[in-house]
Amino acid sequence: MTFLYPSVLWGLLLLLIPILIHFFSFRKVVKVVFPSILFIEELKNETGNRTNLKHLLVLGSRLLFMFFIILAFAQPILTDRLRPVDGTLIYIDNSRSMSGEVVAGQIGLNKALELSDELINKAPNDAKFQILTNQSSVALSWLSKQGTLDKLAEVSLSDDPKSFSQIMQKASALSQRLSFFYLSDFQKSTIGPVDPPKDMDWQIKLVKIAVDNVSNVYVDTAYVEITQIYDDQKKISVVLKNSGNKDRKGIRLKLVSENQLISTSSVDIKAGSESIVILSFDESYIREGQMKIELVDYPVYFDNIFYMSLPLAKISKIVHIHPKEHFTRAVEKVYGNKTYFDYTRFKDDAIDYGKLQSADFVVLDGFENIPQSFDAFKDYNDFLIIPPKEIERSSYQRFLSRSIYQIRDSIAIGLNIKDLNDPFFAGVFNTKEVDIGLLKAKRNIEVKGRVNILVQNQFEKGYLGNVKNNDHCIYFFSSPLTQEFTNVTNHATFLPLMYKMSLGGNRYIHPLYHDLSKDYISIVTRNFDASKKLRVISGATEWIPNYQYVEGRLLLELPPFGLKAGNYEIKNGNILIKRIALNESRVESEMEVLTHSELAELDANSHNIDWINIEKLQNLSLNEGFGDSEDNLFKIALILSLFFVLSEALFIRFL
Repeated sequence: MTFLYPSVLWGLLLLLIPILIHFFSFRKVVKVVFPSILFIEELKNETGNRTNLKHLLVLGSRLLFMFFIILAFAQPILTDRLRPVDGTLIYIDNSRSMSGEVVAGQIGLNKALELSDELINKAPNDAKFQILTNQSSVALSWLSKQGTLDKLAEVSLSDDPKSFSQIMQKASALSQRLSFFYLSDFQKSTIGPVDPPKDMDWQIKLVKIAVDNVSNVYVDTAYVEITQIYDDQKKISVVLKNSGNKDRKGIRLKLVSENQLISTSSVDIKAGSESIVILSFDESYIREGQMKIELVDYPVYFDNIFYMSLPLAKISKIVHIHPKEHFTRAVEKVYGNKTYFDYTRFKDDAIDYGKLQSADFVVLDGFENIPQSFDAFKDYNDFLIIPPKEIERSSYQRFLSRSIYQIRDSIAIGLNIKDLNDPFFAGVFNTKEVDIGLLKAKRNIEVKGRVNILVQNQFEKGYLGNVKNNDHCIYFFSSPLTQEFTNVTNHATFLPLMYKMSLGGNRYIHPLYHDLSKDYISIVTRNFDASKKLRVISGATEWIPNYQYVEGRLLLELPPFGLKAGNYEIKNGNILIKRIALNESRVESEMEVLTHSELAELDANSHNIDWINIEKLQNLSLNEGFGDSEDNLFKIALILSLFFVLSEALFIRFL
């Protein structure tokens, strides 16, 4: 046992006062004259014994009263439970969920700091402490009281939540014998399993900060809603979630680009459910592709902004290559629209391979033998193959990595869409019941193996399909696009089919945002120069990342801490190669926490874990709040002092 205020024990010298009073009586002696003293000696012996017993009991009660009242003010504690040999470790959960209010005007983090400050100040002067937060490194040494208070003053909210096991791992290097106070709101989505470390003599005290996070609406994700091809009005689908236990009405959300309101909506959302809100916008109002969704939601506000970025490319780069003077002019007519395409045509003997590498879509038109030089670009481009009458099978098999057969249909056979639910046809047709019965074709080749058939004939034989090559597609028709074989170029479906094939490398396959909790993000770009410095910039913030560039894909390593959510520009030298948006993980937006009964169950199932219910305490102090009931010696000493002062009064009255 030890004392928080050992200097108070000097008050035990006051016990000499009642002892001196007992031995030296300061009353004056009064002489009484009796006419007869026959029975005086007998009376003296009878009453003297009772008086001596009374004096001794009163003296003992006074001494014990003073002893225990002095002991109570010295505040005794049991060393083996509350003050281990090494020191006290305090973990303060400074994640964003602790920004919710405990009471009006006080957030959860401030309450945790207040309790920690009280714990440290109540400790003996020679006590050793250490502070851990979510962004702390591994704890290796102890601090004095003053050093701990200084470190406590530096704690602020962090964007990087840590699980219970991660915090235990940080603390494990400090000591095998310590007292561990774990102050948190115990958010289920982040804390993980609560298991104390094995082979450690730790007494872990769980202190729940009751943050008012019962209601929270946040953006879980957002994606571009595919509309009709090249429609001026775009749509973003926003998935909202209500992770609280209250229904919310009239939640307003705004789509903003550089402080300009682009679109707005409001929604009612029930507790524990989600809702999809579609925001329509004119793309011309989006400044430099940067935008964000703002919510009006209280009391949890840290997740009320969701950043997004539309990729830079607005025009698809099309390269059309053919081996002869004659080529499919319908292709040139489709992709010659300069509003949507940057169209370039080459003969096979005059190819600009620099343009080929930067292209989004390459059309190989009329090649009997597909040159092997094109194989190197399959990891960079999407391709469309339009075969001639006669083909060199081995070259087609090499390029498509599939079995190819030369066939000759005798007549043109009607065509139809194989599956309108295929993502390829999203935004192509206004209805799910499309009749293309007038479209006919005679097939010239057949591709076997793993092939995605988009258009087939009435005998379920593929006419237009694609094969996957990593992240890219190679599309193919099964005949030349001439009147001898098909009427497809004169049909209404030809334009949307050609547009959709060219959209394979379009910006809408790129994500609108990336998650900051990930270690890496992947960026598709063909404009990278490894000889120039790579920078990521947002306003005054500039970050030079570790990266790896392989075959048109830039892999960026995100820094472990310090990076904030927002819109960023990736520059290679002075050239802007991509705009991206980074958002915090939404895991902290799930507000469900461990209940009192769940924490009590953890206490009951582990001898290393104690749960402290601070809601039952008005003045939380080291021995009243952080101590266990069986170790609360202050109260015991106070009760005993009151007992003995009452005993003294009873002895004086009835003896």
